[in-house]
Amino acid sequence: MEMLWEQAPRTSQEVVASLERERGWKRATVLTLLSRLAAKGAVVTEPQGNRFLYSPAFERAECVSMETSSLLGRLFGGALQPLLAHLAEHHPLTKKDIAELKALLDDIEPKA
Repeated sequence: MEMLWEQAPRTSQEVVASLERERGWKRATVLTLLSRLAAKGAVVTEPQGNRFLYSPAFERAECVSMETSSLLGRLFGGALQPLLAHLAEHHPLTKKDIAELKALLDDIEPKA
């Protein structure tokens, strides 16, 4: 998806070549991934002659928002506080991290 967010549309050949080079993935693996992403509605396919062009169906920020909501719902009952507590417990925060988080929280407008 990162590749498609960087530049779209792309052909399957472009995606295959890049992932073979960068990650060592096989052609069949990449084509299966593209097919599954298209079936799930994450990418849009557009026929162009005897090939398809692939583009992301969602902007990166929209996808991050949907995945974050899904994670919160599945693992933390939709509540943000237990996620933050878990992260703080398992990923130690520096004083700078804490100060930046406090500043961020101070800038957030409460939602009724």
